[in-house]
Amino acid sequence: MRLADLADLRSDIRHWRRGRANARLGEVLQDAYVALFATLMFGSMLVNVVVNVGRISDDLCVDAGCREARSLLPWIGAGLLLVAALALARLFGPVFVTPAVGSWLLPAPVDRAALLRPRLLGELASALLGGALVAAGTAILAGFGAGTVAVFALLVGLLAVAVVGFAARTQGLRLDPARLLTWLLVTLVWLSLASLAARRAPLLATPQHLATGWWAALLLALVLALLMPLLALAALGRLRQRDVSPGGSLAPGLSGALATLDLALLYDVLLAHRWHRHEAVRPRRGGPAGLGALVWTDLVRLRRTPQSVVLLVGAVVVPYAAEASGAGRVTVLVAALVGFLAVLPLLGALRLVTRTPGLARMLPFPTASTRHATVVVPGGLAVLLGLACGPALDRSLELPLSAAMFCGVAVGLSMLASAVRWVTGRPPDYNRPLVSTPAGGVPTNLYGSVVRGFDVLLLTTAPLLLAPTITGAELSAFLSLAVLAYLTGRK
Repeated sequence: MRLADLADLRSDIRHWRRGRANARLGEVLQDAYVALFATLMFGSMLVNVVVNVGRISDDLCVDAGCREARSLLPWIGAGLLLVAALALARLFGPVFVTPAVGSWLLPAPVDRAALLRPRLLGELASALLGGALVAAGTAILAGFGAGTVAVFALLVGLLAVAVVGFAARTQGLRLDPARLLTWLLVTLVWLSLASLAARRAPLLATPQHLATGWWAALLLALVLALLMPLLALAALGRLRQRDVSPGGSLAPGLSGALATLDLALLYDVLLAHRWHRHEAVRPRRGGPAGLGALVWTDLVRLRRTPQSVVLLVGAVVVPYAAEASGAGRVTVLVAALVGFLAVLPLLGALRLVTRTPGLARMLPFPTASTRHATVVVPGGLAVLLGLACGPALDRSLELPLSAAMFCGVAVGLSMLASAVRWVTGRPPDYNRPLVSTPAGGVPTNLYGSVVRGFDVLLLTTAPLLLAPTITGAELSAFLSLAVLAYLTGRK
């Protein structure tokens, strides 16, 4: 080959590489434009909705209970946001790496802190942005002034950064102080709801102007938001592979579950991750034989995880807080929704025998009988929760106490039916006819899995919402029992 031909070949390769780079840059710019345009469009729509709802609340929220609930909304929302930030941080690490990085780079003789530092900074930035946006929305709904909304959003965002930094600083320790802080924040939120339910919540003045206390709180939050991340960054070098790898192993499972829009599978992944990191449990011997053995295992599970019962007891406060806020008939829907979420952790045995048919066939009982036995303990607790919500329904529906207690039983059955529907949902079936979409062929039952459980919740509470009488409660209970019979008896 002549030198001139070799030079032409090199020139062609340079032009080809430059064209590929320009094409990739064009694709990146196009994707960034689409993402920015979608964010601005949907963000403006959301801001418009929040602002309009806040203005409407100024005119319609005149009852004392409504004004108390509205004044507490930003603070309860901030507490829940900090709880969510801590829960996600403890779930993933908060510092985590992918399985490839955990198996190849972490054992290598490299600076571990330099490898983990960008990940922690990204999580801190996400906490700041997410906390500020959610806090701004709750402050607008509460009627805060424009300057106060900005300061409150910055305050909550800085506190979110502080709690994530605290979780990162305590990551890998044998004792988990972040767990204690999470329960402390949950207790504070629960006490706020309990004070609202008892009609003893303080009516906080809506701040339109910034006082000295706001600047002091903002200064304290800024100090914590700087101190905690600095301590976490200084301690990154001590993290070991077993401290940062579990969170990276969890991410692929969550992405796969979200790709199929199967929320029940997402819960399975989270549950497996939790018990994988848990220490060995002590086996319990004895108990009844036959189907009673399945009921006995649920009781043993309650003893091992008492936090599920604590969650169930704490959920009683929410319907009373909704009733005190003037929710009216919506209290029925609130009670059923909260009970539905609280009953889900109790249906682990039903989820197990539903998703593993081989295990169900190994038991010397019909499949329907096995499922019935796994629903006994959760069903009893759901009915007790519904009965505990009876007095709240008494005041919101303006019924006699006996009728309200029967409505509570109907609400408890609705909780159970909705939870069973969510737990026994079947995964997407690609053997069925597929629907053509821009993303490819999609099973017909894929998108329906998102609303699974909530559809039964609306169906079984509709009679009580439309006709809050004994007849409506009877129809609601009949629909719930029919749904339960079908879901536990189908093959």
